Amino acid sequence: MSWTVLGAAWLVTHVLVVFQALRADALAWRWRLLALVPPAAPGVAWAGGRRAAPVLWGALLVLYVLLRVAE
Repeated sequence: MSWTVLGAAWLVTHVLVVFQALRADALAWRWRLLALVPPAAPGVAWAGGRRAAPVLWGALLVLYVLLRVAE
């Protein structure tokens, strides 16, 4: 049950990070399109000036992996 909730929260956060990265005015279009590659999305959003969503994305991913390993 907790895997499902955490996975859903991570997925919603991922969509938010991709959206923020695609709308980052500080970056050129080719860098913004790199956000469509899932592992690169938080880095692109971070480079675009967003801080909270990429950190939350990483924290949720770490929690999900820890829960999977602990089981």
